[in-house]
Amino acid sequence: MKPNAHTDLHTLYSTRSSAFSAKENHFKKKANRYAALRLFFGISIIVSLWMAITYLAISWLAVALVATVVYIALVFAHAKVNKQQVKFRRLKMINEVEKSALSGDYTSLPSGSPYIDHNHPFTFDIDIFGDQSLFQYVNRTCTSSGERLLANNLKHKLVAIEKIIERQKAISALTPLLDFRQQFMVIGADNPEKPEDLSQLMAWLASPKSTLNRPLIRFLSFLLSGITFALFILALAELVPYVSLVLSVLINLAFIQLFNHTINKTHAVISRKYNLLRKYAYLLELLNLQTFTDPFLTSLLEKSDQAHVGIKRLSILMSFFDQRLNDLVAVVLNGFFLSDIHCIVGLDKWKNKHQESMPSWLDSIFIVDELNSFANFAFNNPSYCFPQFTSSTFIETKGLGHPLMRKNACVLNDFIPSDKEKVVVLTGANMSGKSTFLRAIGINTVLANCGAPVYATSFAFNNAEVYTSMRVMDSLEQNTSYFYAELERLSLIMNKLRSGQKMIILLDEILKGTNSADKLAGSIGLIEEFLRHDCLCIIATHDLDLGKLESKYPLGVSNYCFESRLEANELYFDYKINKGIAKNKNTTHLMQKAGLIK
Repeated sequence: MKPNAHTDLHTLYSTRSSAFSAKENHFKKKANRYAALRLFFGISIIVSLWMAITYLAISWLAVALVATVVYIALVFAHAKVNKQQVKFRRLKMINEVEKSALSGDYTSLPSGSPYIDHNHPFTFDIDIFGDQSLFQYVNRTCTSSGERLLANNLKHKLVAIEKIIERQKAISALTPLLDFRQQFMVIGADNPEKPEDLSQLMAWLASPKSTLNRPLIRFLSFLLSGITFALFILALAELVPYVSLVLSVLINLAFIQLFNHTINKTHAVISRKYNLLRKYAYLLELLNLQTFTDPFLTSLLEKSDQAHVGIKRLSILMSFFDQRLNDLVAVVLNGFFLSDIHCIVGLDKWKNKHQESMPSWLDSIFIVDELNSFANFAFNNPSYCFPQFTSSTFIETKGLGHPLMRKNACVLNDFIPSDKEKVVVLTGANMSGKSTFLRAIGINTVLANCGAPVYATSFAFNNAEVYTSMRVMDSLEQNTSYFYAELERLSLIMNKLRSGQKMIILLDEILKGTNSADKLAGSIGLIEEFLRHDCLCIIATHDLDLGKLESKYPLGVSNYCFESRLEANELYFDYKINKGIAKNKNTTHLMQKAGLIK
């Protein structure tokens, strides 16, 4: 299902939400009926047993047996119905969230605030993480590792253009697969991972063969459990005294105790991973049911072919190993079967067979999880375009908008600097749109570097790094003033340039912490330094004198501006970028309107 220019996404999500709500209610009613039947047959079992004991009637015992069989069947059927109810409830909520997001309400989605880094080269300045951030708009991951991968890709651009093109094609292929993406999210919502889960799993995979997986121990464990089982049969037949069976069980428990430290150490690493692994298995199974034509997605399928079978097997082994968490069950299973040793041997065999494949299986899940977020972003924004690559200029764009602004409030701009321009001096009055334009350039470039579509009718770029100095903050803890913090950021940018890094640099009102003459001299010196390197620097400023540099460096420096106008004592902005230096001012007018001056 792929939206076109005439598709009303709001209606689409509303329709889906209503349909899933109806299915949820259907299974809810069905679940209630099963609950009533379970209650009826549960009472029937109790009554039948009471009648059988009271009247010593075999017929009532038979009724109790039949009722028990029916009750057990109802338990399994009820569980399946409950699972369907949960599935459709989640699908309903997913579509409700998307409907709200289309209206500009992202509050139910994670903001990514744990990833906020004030010292990052650009993420803090251009709202990549936090409330109303790009992360909050894009993120639809359902695994912790997928979320971390998304955050990492938003923070660090891909070096190879080929990789970006590969991701563009994969995201394009996933975009129309709405049902697949939402089913993936439903499964992924089960059993959220704890931070340590994956690291513990990887540590176990990388660990050497268990000391319990040795021929002698394996032989003794089979021998002892075989003897115990034989004694159990003989004791039931009254061919040997029960004390023989008890003695055998005690010997088994003593044998297990010899290796208890090793068993506990292994179990501590992989315990309670059954549900998580089962979720991974279901995600891989869903993935393998798809038929992709995209080469990258196809390669993920090939790497994970039948992976769900292997992971399901591992989850069963771990589930059985977890039975030792119940002391009574542990005594029975180890006393009769030495189950802890057999579990560790079974896990070792599994690890030996799948040790090399497991990381790539899990990577397939997390990569698709992350790509699904961008595919959802593309689906919700069908007018966005996938960027092209150019080696002639740093950026060429038409119809550029700010992805975090509501579309009905966003004014689109064309920006096509020449291949010789290295510094753009952007002037304009307060609130005219300079900072918003810088962020539109920055955020769309970040999206482009992720292989995602951008808010533009056309967008070409050369895969440069983005660096910004827009919201530099002072720090009492680090005893750092605002001015010194800004100098540190500018030093970082300059060092990167001098190392040969290709960069798009976005600066907003630099050197604010000094006097006007010093600020102008410093800004001119900085611009002249930028002209020596491979970069495109856009400097938003109120300092109109910087515009004079265009005549001094006509090939390297160009002037752009945002204008405002005063009509009937009201201030108006068109938020359109133009060539040249800004002519209009509004500070005095705004201060008068605020009653600060007359």
